Amino acid sequence: MHLPVSLRTRILPALAVAALAVPLTLAASAPPAAAQKKKTEAILLEGELERAVVERVLAGGPQKFIASLRLAPHMNGKRFVGFRIDGFAADSPLVNGGAVQPGDVVLRVNREPVERPDQFMRAWEVVGGADRLEVELLRGTQRYLYRWTLI
Repeated sequence: MHLPVSLRTRILPALAVAALAVPLTLAASAPPAAAQKKKTEAILLEGELERAVVERVLAGGPQKFIASLRLAPHMNGKRFVGFRIDGFAADSPLVNGGAVQPGDVVLRVNREPVERPDQFMRAWEVVGGADRLEVELLRGTQRYLYRWTLI
């Protein structure tokens, strides 16, 4: 399935969120003092995800994926940071995932920013041919990088 770059960029964050439904092995967190020094460093959480799960989400198309999420722009003053997940539709692939939560702000998917529709579509395309799915998000003031190897 080949989608316009603008559509894929919006869908990729949602796809990444869907992957979060897979149980993850959490990396050890840094002590509080170290965490304060390295606020911008993301905590890495890794796991595995069946490629078929990602393919099903991609096959449904970006519009269906985006429609399954309630998103809102997240700002830091006047600067756009990312899209905040305000909730999931009952049929969202992310609804039972547990990794992505309401309030999380999606920053990047597979290292691609998702601020604009064209960026989202680029991310959507990248996920389709990738060996892993990465979703960088902000939860409160802490960054997280979820990384799933596609099996």
